[in-house]
Amino acid sequence: MLSVVYCTPKPMESHISHIKKTVGLKEVEIIEYINKGEPLTKFYNKALKETKNDIVIFCHNDIIFNTKNWGKRIISHFNNTNFGILGVAGTTEMQSTGRWWQNPSLMLGQVKHTHEGKTWNSAYSPKFGDEILESILVDGLFFAVSKNRLSTDFDENIKGFHFYEIDFCFNNHLKGTKVGVITNITITHKSIGQTNEEWEVNRRQFVEKNSQNLPYELTPQILLTDKKIKLKKLPGVGVVIPTKGNVNLLKDCIDSIFDMDGYPNLKIYIGDTGSSLEELDEIEEYIKDKKNIKLIEYNYYNFASINNDIVSNHVDDDVELLLFCNNDIKLLNNSITQMVEVYNTNKKTGTVGIRLHFGDNRVQHSGVIAFVDDKYNIRVSHHGIGTYFNYHQGRKEVFGNTAAFMMIKKDLFKQIGGFKESYTECFEDVELNIECLNRKYKNYFIGTAVAYHYESQTRNKDKEKLKREAEDYMYRLLPKIIKSKGCHSNFSNIDKNNLSLLIKNKYKELTI
Repeated sequence: MLSVVYCTPKPMESHISHIKKTVGLKEVEIIEYINKGEPLTKFYNKALKETKNDIVIFCHNDIIFNTKNWGKRIISHFNNTNFGILGVAGTTEMQSTGRWWQNPSLMLGQVKHTHEGKTWNSAYSPKFGDEILESILVDGLFFAVSKNRLSTDFDENIKGFHFYEIDFCFNNHLKGTKVGVITNITITHKSIGQTNEEWEVNRRQFVEKNSQNLPYELTPQILLTDKKIKLKKLPGVGVVIPTKGNVNLLKDCIDSIFDMDGYPNLKIYIGDTGSSLEELDEIEEYIKDKKNIKLIEYNYYNFASINNDIVSNHVDDDVELLLFCNNDIKLLNNSITQMVEVYNTNKKTGTVGIRLHFGDNRVQHSGVIAFVDDKYNIRVSHHGIGTYFNYHQGRKEVFGNTAAFMMIKKDLFKQIGGFKESYTECFEDVELNIECLNRKYKNYFIGTAVAYHYESQTRNKDKEKLKREAEDYMYRLLPKIIKSKGCHSNFSNIDKNNLSLLIKNKYKELTI
């Protein structure tokens, strides 16, 4: 069923006993190679020939298995997928330097460490249950292979104890073997994981060997959960979409709302802010046979005032929930239904947002976060931005959500006074979220509700826009954050008392 292989300078009965105790299988083949300093690649290739089973585990002799029955999970992963190599830590990127851990935002998995009495967890991405995160390589402290799915063996030109697994995984990946990271097995490594001169020698050898393929980056598939929901209540939802040009993006957006979700009690309000006559004709032609879509024309653009005007003067009375939506959104599942479910089950819901991905599959939004940086500046950003898998899963209470795709009760929106119209570039949606927190409402993010947000296709950030954005933050949003005590407990990395002390000392002039 399963073979476990490791090298050690002297016999380790305790390690054999630990493997047998935790693997969860009645039968497991354990091969302990006594290695007095020869290359690991020699022994690992020998193991590929000598092991009785197709599934082989290669591991260090200084690891602790924290998960019971981990062997059954490994077998299940291989039986239910077409992956050929699996590990507990890896990456989707290899830079031209060969230092695969240089970009932590693209690393995957979790490994615990213990050294000289200290214990810590290197968590590069959340745990994903039985899901496998596709990667280009995995770390050698623990990895499993299906021999029948391998495309190449270990390169015995790589001497010593470093980079053998990087070269092995990377070249198998290039030849078509799927490599992935699993998070349902937890391992503690009794090492700090430092590099040395041998590591540097092997790194340079790897770079020279693979120079034609470096740098290299994999674009993994977006993980989607098929969440079927039957709602008992179907409140009216009004989708507000400001747009200008980019008619094909607008069509894709609306098509995805109907095709991927199909929420039955929905109306769409398109606020056009300056499309050409030809583009307006195209929009009119597109919506003429579609029920419950209204086109409103404006001769100016201001995000806050246009959305406010549509809500005040055009949204129908039977609309209970507002959904603010950019024209470059494309739903990937029943996101609207999942958002409505939050309101049906939580009376004190403020805003609700979903997981948004850029067109290259990286995360754009997993909830708005407010935090204090290493220079003690108050900052606002999107959780997980620029990563592939570092996002909240399920339903999560957050600081706020982006109005690129954000739902809120119409009555609450009006009670707050809508979006603040003094902003010139952005952040009016962040202030709206803060106002919800001030009124003791909770803002929720839904990790299982997913859409593309093709932001780069519709937004140009020149120097003037960046200047206006900075002014919006410094002179409009930051004072609001500082003075709004209702949002202080929602900062991600500092407690309320320390934040109050920081504000008192550093931002005194803004509290007046």
